[in-house]
Amino acid sequence: MGERFWSDDFDMDLPRIIPAVDDALGDAADITLWTHGHTSHGRLNHPSVWHTHRGGVAYFGTDNSGGWKPADYYTGAPIVECTWREVARDAWPHRYIVAVSGLAVWDTNRLSGTFTRLMYDLRGWQTLPEGEADRLRGQVLASLIAATRDLRQLLQRIEAVRS
Repeated sequence: MGERFWSDDFDMDLPRIIPAVDDALGDAADITLWTHGHTSHGRLNHPSVWHTHRGGVAYFGTDNSGGWKPADYYTGAPIVECTWREVARDAWPHRYIVAVSGLAVWDTNRLSGTFTRLMYDLRGWQTLPEGEADRLRGQVLASLIAATRDLRQLLQRIEAVRS
């Protein structure tokens, strides 16, 4: 968590608006993933994303082979190492489906309206009714907790196959 990340100074950075994120991620925060993408400060800043019928999808894997991305999806972006915490922080504002080894783990496209409502409230553009911001933050946290659980289960299945 000590390395600079592109969203450190962003008012809508995930851990800034939902301080419980790090507790929810626990030791899964440091799970290493790989993707094709761009960087700032040497860390992930928006992976390559392909548009599908479900929305934008970014492909991640558990190694740096690139074999977890569909072979016919081209990108000139290099392979970037990242952590699950960095993926969560990046996917939250950039809104894409996080697919790990081909399986959808977290769909932040579905949180687009929630993101916008929280941002408008935070910036004073459209104040939410009493308690609504907390309810929306709870939805985001629950979604991330479920995604982290799904990621852990997927990684366990991958490890079982490798063993």
